[in-house]
Amino acid sequence: MRRKYSILFLGGITFIFSTFCSSFNAQKKTEFTGEKLERKKQEIDSIIKAYATINKFNGTALVHDQNKTIFEKSYGWQDAEKKILNHNSSIYQIASLTKSFTALTIVKLTEDGKLSIKDPISKFIPDYPRGSEITVEHLLTHTSGIYEPLRNKEYVRLLHTEESISQAKQISFFKDEPLDFEPGTKFSYTNSGYILLGAIIEKITGLSYEKAVRKIILNPLNMSHTGFVYSSLKSTDKTVPYAFLSKTKQEKTEIWNPELTGAAGQIYSSAEDLYKYYEGIRDYKIVSKEAFKKATTPFLSGYGYGWFIDDLYGKKVINHGGNIEGATSYLAMIPEDDICIILLNNITSKKLEKAGNTILAALLNKPYQLPKPKKEIVLDSLILKKYTGNYQLSEDDVIHVTFENGQLFFQNNKGPVLRILPEKENSFFIFDDDTEITFSKDDGKEIIQVKNGLSSKTAEKL
Repeated sequence: MRRKYSILFLGGITFIFSTFCSSFNAQKKTEFTGEKLERKKQEIDSIIKAYATINKFNGTALVHDQNKTIFEKSYGWQDAEKKILNHNSSIYQIASLTKSFTALTIVKLTEDGKLSIKDPISKFIPDYPRGSEITVEHLLTHTSGIYEPLRNKEYVRLLHTEESISQAKQISFFKDEPLDFEPGTKFSYTNSGYILLGAIIEKITGLSYEKAVRKIILNPLNMSHTGFVYSSLKSTDKTVPYAFLSKTKQEKTEIWNPELTGAAGQIYSSAEDLYKYYEGIRDYKIVSKEAFKKATTPFLSGYGYGWFIDDLYGKKVINHGGNIEGATSYLAMIPEDDICIILLNNITSKKLEKAGNTILAALLNKPYQLPKPKKEIVLDSLILKKYTGNYQLSEDDVIHVTFENGQLFFQNNKGPVLRILPEKENSFFIFDDDTEITFSKDDGKEIIQVKNGLSSKTAEKL
């Protein structure tokens, strides 16, 4: 989920009336037509291909600008083993972009008079600790201070199972943990708050979270390719999730347990369905202009109700992304320019937001840089040798770093011995892999940090 790609699950919404007055149109940037449109499409394609070249884009892109879709194209494999290519109707897990659906459902219920965002959560979950101090708004804006369940090892273990999990069990992973801070005083992105919002939606509507979101959002917008339990989806458009995918390597990953990700990250969708979502919000089919303006007013750290609100290139960009093992999403919109960018991948990629921002720069004729493949540099043997040794992650988990014939090698416990290539003096990578290794010092202690996909581990040298 940047901040928005926080490890679970980990835009600007444009408001358009049925007719536009000429003074409004006069203020808009020049519309892409003819040769300019073709050049812009080629530019967007080049940007995405640059990310695909470094194995950070494998999916579908849709770009809307001034009342029309100017770009829609898919890249890479839907199923690499069966040689099925991604296409514009491919279906992907959207992870934390789910939070915008949860928040929009709450905003709609608020407009209908079913609750107030200032309500304490004890009104809906009576036995929740300090529930009289934590409000619905605190949950929406990640300012509740509630513990993040991904810090719980049992929760993480269950994510990789198909075990049935009750709502009470789901909440138990954070309910009795002390608050990280007093409600309303800080921002800390957490999935627990949105899990609680899902429970509140069920309490108010008398429906399951899935049925409530279908009734309030999906059915009115005819989002027929959007759903909730990805493991049960039977569709030829369903993408296979990959932790890493390149021309020579295919590393599949498991689908996370939707009963645990819940209202924080369980939804799946297609680019075309998410475009309907954009249109529905833009045209106020779900909530009013006033309600959405309130939802996209930034609170602490620029987060509103289920959306990040950023200032990019002098524009207010309302956006959200999502990132789980094997799927990444990003949706960004700018109201005053009627721009929407939708990016969906069936790989783990921490670069999708950057790709979206680069496309936005191209649309606004702003300068940008394309990503480049990692390159090995030459380091003196004395520098390499100082990193050798054993680094302890836990009692039973040791990383071994060795030097041989002028090269550095990495081994996690008794796993394969892999050569690590220097990119900078203290930063290394593994060829055709998503692993990044950094050596540093902390209070005189020698440290190794290993990042792979969404995982990040730090260990001290023995």
